[in-house]
Amino acid sequence: LGKPVELATKYFTWGADEVTFLNITGFRDFPLGDLPMLEVLKQTSEKVFVPLTVGGGIREFTDSEGKFYSSLDVASEYFQSGADKISIGSEAVHAAEDYFGGGKQLSGSTSIEQISEKYGKQAVVISIDPRRVYVKDPADCAPLKAVKTEILGPGGE
Repeated sequence: LGKPVELATKYFTWGADEVTFLNITGFRDFPLGDLPMLEVLKQTSEKVFVPLTVGGGIREFTDSEGKFYSSLDVASEYFQSGADKISIGSEAVHAAEDYFGGGKQLSGSTSIEQISEKYGKQAVVISIDPRRVYVKDPADCAPLKAVKTEILGPGGE
């Protein structure tokens, strides 16, 4: 909407209990280089006195100069800029895949584990964006369970 600091301030004065910024497209190539979101957090934290959550790009990556950044490095930038919590989406999916693929053992190396170890569990929010997938044969989605719908999928599934 163009004015995130002003909007967050308005929501706070209207009684919002928490404000969440989801920067889902701004961090595709270089998360720590997204200075506008870091500045938005800094300015908002000076005016809004409820928990601020931010998500988008909280993952490990290597920049164009070959420097490696862990997801903890990225989250730390958010926290230092005023965030109280971070929201993890895609990385949570990868962590779940690793967990189930690795015999249901925690590795200690996921973004969730690293960030919650340093900043506390209360500082890590998992964002789940479920989607509907249509299958012709319910056996195709094992071990998940299929749910029969009255309306067929776009391909007649």
